[in-house]
Parts: sequence; structure tokens; C-alpha cells
Amino acid sequence: MSVVALRAYRKKRKFDITSEPRGSKARRAGDQFVVQKHDARRLHYDLRLELDGVMKSWAVTRGPSLVPGEKRLAVEVEDHPIEYNTFEGTIPQGEYGGGTVLIWDRGRWTPDGDPRKGLAKGHLDFELEGEKLRGRWHLVRMHGKSGEKKHNWLLIKSKDAAARTPRQPDILEEAPLSVVTGRSIPDIADGKKKKRRQTTKSATINVPTVRAHARATRQPSAFAAARKKTSNGPAMPEFVPPSLATLWPQAPAGANWVREVKFDGYRMQARLEHGRVALRTRKGLDWTEKFARIADAVAMLAADTALLDGEIVVEDDHGISDFSALQADLKAGRGDRLTYYVFDLIYLDGRDLTGEQLLGRKAALERLLKSSKGVGSIVRFSDHFTDDGPTFFKHACLMDLEGIVSKRADAPYCSGRSEAWVKTKCSNRQEFVVVGYTPSTASIAAVGALTVGYYDQGTLRYAGRVGTGFSDQIARDLWKRLGTLQVARAPVDIPADEKRKNVHWIKPQVVIEAEFRGWTGQGLLRQASFKGLREDKPANDVVREVPTMTTKPTFSRARAKSLPTKASSTKASSTKASSTKASSAKRLRAGRSRTSSGDSKTVSKAAPGTKSVEIAHVRLSHPDRVYWVDVGVTKQQLAEYYASIWDWIAPHITNRPLALVRCPEGTKGQCFFQKHVAAGLADTKLRKTVDAKEKDVIVVSHVDDLVSLVQSGVLEIHVRGSTLDRLDICDRIVFDLDPGEGVDWKQIVEAAVEVRDRLSAFKLESFVKLSGGKGLHVVVPVAGADWGMVKTFSQQVATAMATDSPGRYLAKMAKNLRAGHIFIDYLRNSREATAVAAYSTRARSGAPVSAPVTWKELARTQGSNQYTVLNLAKRLERLSADPWDGIARLKQKLPEAGKWAR
Repeated sequence: MSVVALRAYRKKRKFDITSEPRGSKARRAGDQFVVQKHDARRLHYDLRLELDGVMKSWAVTRGPSLVPGEKRLAVEVEDHPIEYNTFEGTIPQGEYGGGTVLIWDRGRWTPDGDPRKGLAKGHLDFELEGEKLRGRWHLVRMHGKSGEKKHNWLLIKSKDAAARTPRQPDILEEAPLSVVTGRSIPDIADGKKKKRRQTTKSATINVPTVRAHARATRQPSAFAAARKKTSNGPAMPEFVPPSLATLWPQAPAGANWVREVKFDGYRMQARLEHGRVALRTRKGLDWTEKFARIADAVAMLAADTALLDGEIVVEDDHGISDFSALQADLKAGRGDRLTYYVFDLIYLDGRDLTGEQLLGRKAALERLLKSSKGVGSIVRFSDHFTDDGPTFFKHACLMDLEGIVSKRADAPYCSGRSEAWVKTKCSNRQEFVVVGYTPSTASIAAVGALTVGYYDQGTLRYAGRVGTGFSDQIARDLWKRLGTLQVARAPVDIPADEKRKNVHWIKPQVVIEAEFRGWTGQGLLRQASFKGLREDKPANDVVREVPTMTTKPTFSRARAKSLPTKASSTKASSTKASSTKASSAKRLRAGRSRTSSGDSKTVSKAAPGTKSVEIAHVRLSHPDRVYWVDVGVTKQQLAEYYASIWDWIAPHITNRPLALVRCPEGTKGQCFFQKHVAAGLADTKLRKTVDAKEKDVIVVSHVDDLVSLVQSGVLEIHVRGSTLDRLDICDRIVFDLDPGEGVDWKQIVEAAVEVRDRLSAFKLESFVKLSGGKGLHVVVPVAGADWGMVKTFSQQVATAMATDSPGRYLAKMAKNLRAGHIFIDYLRNSREATAVAAYSTRARSGAPVSAPVTWKELARTQGSNQYTVLNLAKRLERLSADPWDGIARLKQKLPEAGKWAR
């Protein structure tokens, strides 16, 4: 700190009169902040942030507000010395700032990015960790008037765990006293002695955040109220920032580690005080009412005061926690499947346990749960294991668990992220910030894909797109939620080759969780699938998770359908579920006792020496089997093709009955057409029962369903012109332009254009695609029409073209007349008729694909089979928008029958 930096401060003060510090040179950089309540000519609050050896200072006229968006004027004043942080007293009247000063809050501050650039730009974002003020804040400089010497700023609280609503108490009124001496402004002015000196342990443990609200507390149960315990230990904190695990690619080995199952739910801290319970997320959000059933169970614990750390989950029939099911239950208001797995005990009946070793805390937790009657089916002890880390991780992945957490057995409870807790994941999965969305091409008012990003040292980075994993209801819910956050420009820089015209940009506030297959060389997500919203984590906390070790894991995730379940002699969990289904911990213990670490038979059912691979969580046997001999395309390549274009093909095949062309030996072998679930598919989730009259139909809902078809030898996918909801109603009409011998490509294109023009005369918009065979398909989306009416209409169009140009078109399937003509096939338009799906491959030479194109592109195409499995990816990379963008949103009505006549 130079003398120049404090020149303005010293010039305004007479240090032989005032007791304010003169200030000395600061030798190191720091991160202190202080808020001093200053009763001068008018009461205000001085915010000071340490930077470059001085305290940057603002006079906040009305004091800080915890209500997000509420702007408080902050007038920039001269820099103050670091020593001023401890000043509390009276400045004589008549002197600069004459009045009483009280240290209202203090702690640490963390800027987002370079604070010097933020100050120069006029927008400083930062986080506070004080005793009263916490969370994210903004200082925004206002446009000043010409000649003004002082810069006016606005101090604004961000919406996060520490924020409050306008109905909640004002922090200035709720906590008016000094955090150092406990005195008020009048006490200091009257010269009263210090009332107390606040004892501060680690700021991460003893500093309270947001006080529990009246509505977030629960009335004591009869059992809890009957307990009469007293303690003279330290007061239980309102909230302790949780201990967080660091991501490692491989589980650590060694006897000083214990292993736990990694749950897939909401991290939750439960605070019990005299029968009243508060449940808070990892960021301190109060979710007590959301999990009322859990709160009621915690109130029954045999303790007067306790602070527990655990995770709330919903388990599937195999005892595996399922985050999607948890979100679905919350949306439906269902609480009967909720379970609170507790893995740590922070405080118990007057004892602060944070300094004790992990195994000691877990032993106390286990005793507490054992002595608490009636909570075992809802609040359960998360048991730990002492197995070798890599072996335990292997068996966890075999059971389809999310992963494991390894913890040092002798470590104290440390808030924040450290390597005392280490997580190892079986698959890539983390949170992302939503920055935009594209409409679904299969449904109206629904999301088709999400554009996402993450923060890197305060800067939002583009991460790619999440295009799968949405149910119809979730897609519609996201559409409503994200639609209220739209902005004009992208909040993140998008690479030129990634830009799309149909993206709706939004404020980066919504956080989702996604599973993905890895990162590309350009740092983008590969095959990302939506798993759920993360309302417990603020957007600015979302970063790219990168393992801290450089070694690679030795075990890859694999599925095992027949893992033994007989329990070993290892000690079972002390609090068993009353339900008959096995918990993931019990199943894991059982499985590891029956399989050795080197047993590869549980990884794949393939015969010895047979190579297999996993794509989109589907195990492919004989992945190198050649399906298209002429171009050498294998089963694995076909599976990778469908996995890579899932978000393009999904809108055209999901929620529709399918018909399949199966060629188990590839195009060189025998192929057959399959319309209903039968041999080879009968025992899979592809079966769908529509009604009593309809046989079971074939459906796909996720990318793994599509890849499973590849495993079954499916080379073509055909769809009906109706959805599963209403098979009796047509929503897509297809005109198949099938050329005979002697017809060139230009003539086929002209025929498609004529179909388009004739439809336009009826005010019907149409779309076109290469069939992947010989011709073109013209597709007309409609709002829903009777099949009889659709067939009659399409027949009229085909007949009119054949009548007007008998030398070019046919409306009848007469093989002896096909040469030199184009058959306008309208027969695709009946209840059970199908047409090849957009982006489906064809069982023809060259591995062609039925590819949608725009009408503008059509004139430049070279043939129906121009795009193949081998080159379609390059085409899609070049596109700025889907050629069929809007097809799902376009709901057109057929003209009245009387208007069909030419």
C-alpha cells in the first residue's frame, strides 16, 4: 500500500483529534471485508473490500438488503487502511464523518474474475462469507452526471441460499449489534464497555448463515417433547457448509480409507432442536416443507439437538437410488418412497463433533439411529466398507450404481471441497447451466434440446447440447419454465460451427444434471442425456468437474444382469429397511462377496475370446460384424451413428409405432419385415400395448432402445403417420415419389416441387426428404384427420397429377406401365401403413440414409442415396438449423372435400 493510495483518507482527518487509525503499509494481499454501521449526519453502512493493500469503500445509504434485486445506493468514497477494519468508536463532532462507528459484520470476500477489471468496467460480482452477510452480491456503477466527483453504485443481493424474501425479517433490524463487542450504537456513544467478544472457530463451521424461518420449523412430536435433556456445550450452529468430495478417476487404495455408496439424490443437512426440524440443501436452501415426511422422522430421533449430514433419495425396485424418480415424486407431491440416508453426524446434544475422526462420528451416528424407534424405514444409516478401493468401485459399477465415495477414516469434518473425501464415478455425470433451448420437432410447446455451459473462473463457457432424456411431460414443463427467461442474445460465446438458428436464449439461471459419454477434443459434450433439474445448486457454482489425478481408471463401467445377491458374512447395516427390497449397500455387499476382482464373466455374456463393446449403455455382441459389405459398415459403426444423431432422429420415431427391416447377417443375408413385437424383441422394453384390438406395437423412447435395435440386426426403421396416443388419427401425410426405369433425378425433383405447389394451393405447407432408396418423400403435417379422409385426399392429388401429365405420372401401381413414369404412391396413408423414418438407414448398397432436406437444397441434390452412414455427420455439422424445423409445430387442417376438385 503506497502513501498515495491513502492520501485522500489522511487529508480529510486530524489524527491528533480522531482515534481513527492513520494506516500503515500493507505487506501482503488479503481478502477481508467489513461492514461498519456509521451514525454520522445520517445513519448509513460502510462496505469495505480489501484489494491491493487498502479497503475499497462505499457508503451504503440504507444498508445492505438480503432481498434479491432490491437495489441499495452505494456511494464510492476514499480508500481506507486495513487497520480501519478493527475501528469501533466515536469520531468527534465537527470532524470528517463525526459520529459513532460500529463493526456490524466482517469476514472474507471472493471476487468473480479480476476485481480490478470489474471495478474499471463498473460491474463487480463477488461472494461474501461473513457472520451476517453471505452469498453472492453485485456492485453496479451508475451513469453519473457531468462534473460529479463521487461515483454512485448500486449494491444488489443475488438469488441464492442466503437470500430472503420481502416478507422475511430485515437483517438490519434482526441483527443490529456489533459482531465484535455486542454493543449497540447508543452503547458505544455512551462509552459502555464491551458486552461480549465473539469466539470464532473455523469460519466454515461456526459462522451461521440464514436463520431458520418460522414456517420452516416443525412442531415437536409427542415423543420429542417428552425428552428432557440439558447440555452445557457449545451452541449448535444454524448451518454448517457441507464437506464436499473431490473427483478422482480411480478410487484410492489403502487401509486408511473407508468406502460408501454414492447416492443419486439431494444432499441434505438435518437440524434437530428440541423437536423442531429444519432441512437444508448443500447451499443452505430451506427445503423442510418439500420433505415434510423426512422432517417428521428426524423429529423422532432420540436426541435433543443434532445436526446430521446425508442424502434424500428414491430407490428403484433393485435398491438403486434414482434421481429422475425422485424428481417425479416431488412433482407429483408423493412422499411415501423418500428415504434419508445419513452418513455423518456433525453435532449431538451439546457436542461439536466436527473435530472428531470420521469413524468416531459414524459410530455415534449408528448408536443414535439404533436407539431411535420408528425411524428406520425413513432415516437410515449409510454403512461403510473397508474393501480395497478399486475392487469396491468395480462391483459398484457392475450393479449400475452412480459410483462410490472414499473417505479418510481419521479425518475431521471439513467444510468445503477437500481430498479427505474422494468420489469416483462409474459414468460421466455432472451439473450444467442452461443457456438456451430448441423447440421439439415432435411436440408443440415442448423442448427438443438444451444448450448448456459451465463456469470457468467466473466466465461462462459453452459445453454443447443435451438432446435426449426428456419425457413428454418434462419437455413441456421445461418449455414453460425456460420461456419466462428468454433474452435477445446468447449469454455465452458459441463457436461458429455450433451456431443454430432456432435456439431460444435464456438467462443462465437454471441448472440441470446430465449424463454423457465424455468430452470431444473441442471441449463439448458427447451424447449427453438429461437426468433432471438441480434446484439445490446455484448456477454460478457449476464448473466442469475434472479429476485431480492424472492416472486413468483401470475399470470401465459394465452391466451385470445376474450378479449374485447372497449376503456375505460381512457385518450388515445396523438399520435395515422395513421394505423387502434390498438397499444398494446390501446388494453391493452381497455381490462383492461372490465375485472376485478378476472375474470378467460378470462384465459380458459373450463367449470366451468374443469381443464386445458398450454403446449408449447397450452391450453389442460381435461389434465388428459387417452389415453393409460393399462399404464395410459394421454393427458398431451403425450403433455409433444412431447414438450420435439421436437428437435429430428422436422427434420422428419416438411416440410412434414402428415397423422394422431386420437383417441379422447384414445386407448379404436374408432380411425380413417386422411390424409387431415377436421373436427377438418379445422380452424387451420395446413392447407397447395400445388397446385390446391392436397387437403389441414396437416403440423406442431413448437412445439405448434404438441401439438395442441395432443389436437385433435392424437396418431400417419405418414409422406410421400417427402417434401412440391416437392411432386412429393421422398427423403426417406422405407422398412417396417412386420412379420407374428411365426417369432421371431432375424429373423426380420436379415431381416433388409439383406436389408441393399443388398442396400450397390448398394452403398446406410440406416438407421433403431423400428416401435413401430411389425417390423422394413429400410429408405434410396436419392437425389430425380421419384416415379415410386422408387417403381420399392424397389419392385425389395423385390422380390429378396423373390426369394432367399422363406421360410422366402414375396414380396406380401398374408395373407394366412404370417405365419412364413416377408412381405417386398415396397408399402410405392408411392406419397401419408405414414409411421409412427420417434419418433411418436403408438396407441397400452404400448404407444410405433417408435424409431431410430443405426445398431450397433439393435442386442441388444429386440423388436419393447421396447421404450415407459415412457422410451424414459432416452434413449435420454444417447445418445451422434442422431442415424440418417447425414440422411438429405446424398443425394444418385439410380442406373441405368439396374443394378438392381441380
